[in-house]
Amino acid sequence: MEKTHGLTPNQEKLLSILEYKSYKIILRKDLLNLISKYKISENPKYLIKSMLLKKRLVHIKREHYIVIPMSSLNKEVGVNELELNELFLESNDYYIGLYNAFNLHGFTEQIPNKLFVFNIKYSTDRNILHYKFKYFKVRKDKLFGILKKYKYPYSDKERTIIDALDYPEYLGGLSKILPELKGYNKEKLVDYAIKYNNIKIMKIVGYLTDSSKIYRMLKNKGKLDYYTTVKKTNLNIIDKKWKIRML
Repeated sequence: MEKTHGLTPNQEKLLSILEYKSYKIILRKDLLNLISKYKISENPKYLIKSMLLKKRLVHIKREHYIVIPMSSLNKEVGVNELELNELFLESNDYYIGLYNAFNLHGFTEQIPNKLFVFNIKYSTDRNILHYKFKYFKVRKDKLFGILKKYKYPYSDKERTIIDALDYPEYLGGLSKILPELKGYNKEKLVDYAIKYNNIKIMKIVGYLTDSSKIYRMLKNKGKLDYYTTVKKTNLNIIDKKWKIRML
């Protein structure tokens, strides 16, 4: 971390007001209003720019800044990655999944180095301060299978499996994932696969569970009249019943 730079009287006054008002994140327009209201500077835009240069304000997204308090000598924000994610999203329509949830449910002991977030706003990779985020934008009706028992929303075990099957590249591929899938609720996984409404996922879950429910549905829709191929799996599986190739 960089050493702390000294603050000018105007910078210190602004930061003191932001801390007193308990701002963790602030919009640019609100920042400009504060500077004007308390007559801190005749050049508000320059003051904001100088605070950014001294890393007492950190740009998080368009017109949004994180406030780094004076008490933080190393200029570390007073929030963790889970709080920072909520500040960035400004929405409760999300859940933490994939690698993070895979670890939470004991499918892997490896600790992910970024936060994987499914949400209805963003599809992007973001580095904010020293934290890394991977955002997946999904429709609101895809936000199901979410645990409510933690402070922050995580996908439950079965939804985590669905996401792992759909985005295996983030977990080392299907050859690494399939052997670890134990202790889940078969009926719930089948229902999730059907609700997810993706033929590839339904065929893989059908292959894993031998579900007659999924089989009848695929058969009635004519989806078992052809093979679905999933490449780069390192499995070399060709299943005639489920008409799926995992190559």
